[in-house]
Amino acid sequence: MNVKSIKKIFVLFMVFGIGAGILGCSKDDDVEPAKDEEYLTCKIDGEYREFNGNVNANDKPDGPVHFVVISGHETDDSNSPGFGIDLLVEDGEATTKKYTTANANLHGSYYEQTNNGTISYDAVGTDGTSFKLNITRLDDWGVSGTFSGVLKLGGSNTYITVTDGKFSAAYNGND
Repeated sequence: MNVKSIKKIFVLFMVFGIGAGILGCSKDDDVEPAKDEEYLTCKIDGEYREFNGNVNANDKPDGPVHFVVISGHETDDSNSPGFGIDLLVEDGEATTKKYTTANANLHGSYYEQTNNGTISYDAVGTDGTSFKLNITRLDDWGVSGTFSGVLKLGGSNTYITVTDGKFSAAYNGND
């Protein structure tokens, strides 16, 4: 084989490779996750917990997103233990980035219904609490991301540590 033939073969492989790469690419941002891809999970004091019942986000915004609310329960019963995240962006709009109770109006909450009422562990950035939220997806379908924090039982000095939190929740009406 001469050099000219080798160059032609090389160019053909390059054109084929580039063409296959372009045709194989698609815009995945427009693909909505299936219902079974909605989840809210974390570890509380090292114990893995799923809050996959009735996972949802706030109502779908008509314009810029100024608040994000995510919640879920251990079962489809709204009286089962639940976890909630609330973010309010007062200046500008929510976007894919990291938020903390130190730099945003952010609240994390784990709650349980009991015979004596609701007990709630909360993090608002005071009294030794903290909460971190990393929004990795925010689009017309809903919101996804990760979270962690230290939450305090109201009226006590009891804390829980939340780690390895992750969520994917459709806006109300999108599920």
